Amino acid sequence: MPVTAATERATALVDHRPIVGLLTDFGLVDDAVGICKGMVLGIAPQANIVDVTHDVTPFDIYEASLYIRDSFRYFPADAIFACVTFPHTGVQDDAIGLRTPQGHTYFAPNNGLLTRIVAEAGVAEVRHITADKVRRPVIDPTFYGRDIVMSAAAHVANGVPFAEIGEELAVTDITLLETARPALVDGWVVGEVALLDKNYGNVWTNITREFLEEQRIAFGAELEIEVNGTSMRTPLRHTFGETGEGEPLAYIASRNQLGLALNQGNFAARHGIERGHTVRLRAR
Repeated sequence: MPVTAATERATALVDHRPIVGLLTDFGLVDDAVGICKGMVLGIAPQANIVDVTHDVTPFDIYEASLYIRDSFRYFPADAIFACVTFPHTGVQDDAIGLRTPQGHTYFAPNNGLLTRIVAEAGVAEVRHITADKVRRPVIDPTFYGRDIVMSAAAHVANGVPFAEIGEELAVTDITLLETARPALVDGWVVGEVALLDKNYGNVWTNITREFLEEQRIAFGAELEIEVNGTSMRTPLRHTFGETGEGEPLAYIASRNQLGLALNQGNFAARHGIERGHTVRLRAR
């Protein structure tokens, strides 16, 4: 049997299992995630599906943008991501594909979800998902996450060139969320709670390691910290084991941002901390 270009492409795809990372706010209590995985595998049976998370707080685009932020740092450069937090599904038919200079590919509604990918990974190319070949023929307006975002990711994983998903857009066409930055105010470092560690109750702020270093605050420095009416004093620790059980600590989380925690306790629950609360600190 003669070897055709299609055969060669199919063989190459089987030999290389493309990674398709899924991030959604669907949860795991029903079949939504399973349906999406089945559809991806129906289009690209060789795909290696990775669950980034399905526990984004429903409709919370800001949180989703934080959960997908570090994906380009840890996944292989040719990984594909389908990201769905789509509050206006069925009304807003505006989903995009984005490629980074590192080679990662992201599919998401154009609602700000990719804000931090744009800021930290950069944009090599962005396109509107409009081509019929990468969208499901029958669109269910309540499930655009499946019919547009997941479908496009699956087709590209199966070999459809990125350039064929739809018309090219300008970087300025990408919807971006407003993001707060830490500042120095009257001798205090002022930031905010950016994300809560849902499993452990740790509090992750938007105050970065680099910003603390600019203020000459290093590990071991004694910190005075105020958040939501709670005041605490603690050295800036490297890790939890440097603090007694149940005691508070400040540390640099794996996301490179200042974290607040109780060693083997739930800091957020104990002090009623929510995302957006102001955090103030200074070295004593």
